[in-house]
Amino acid sequence: MHINTISNIEFELEGAESDTATIIQYEDSRLTNGEIQQGESYSLKLIATGTWAVSLLLKEEEKLISIIKTEMGGSMSITKFYRRKKYYFKKSQNLKLRFSLFNKDNEELLTIVPSVNWQKQSHDFVLQINEDFDKECDGLLILQALHCALCCLSMMIGGEVPALISI
Repeated sequence: MHINTISNIEFELEGAESDTATIIQYEDSRLTNGEIQQGESYSLKLIATGTWAVSLLLKEEEKLISIIKTEMGGSMSITKFYRRKKYYFKKSQNLKLRFSLFNKDNEELLTIVPSVNWQKQSHDFVLQINEDFDKECDGLLILQALHCALCCLSMMIGGEVPALISI
């Protein structure tokens, strides 16, 4: 699988297990609200400072699937309610710019390595998935990790991201 940058607000995951396109698209470059499409549609909404809710869009209602939250120490967490699992998203501590997603046992599931794409005024991403956790890394989890990477990158370059912790 790999991530294609369509624009600075739209990204596509290619090679996902389903035949349908797996896309994350934001309303604007502030990353506050967006939509994830993976066969079904999911909304991504900022619900508090540094907290996003990912909900499955049904005909009459929305069903909460997961919460993405900015944590202390510069990390982010993804709590999936339907699997009752929690993941931690962290930037590497060395000089290399790379982000990793860990499970509760501190095992690395995937790594996202960004590089600047000046033409699209965004980043291109290299996705590296740990083979031991290949089945756990579905398209929805990967796109949520990509959202975390985009928020971290935007905060690092001084972008308009409401992902700071309110004290």
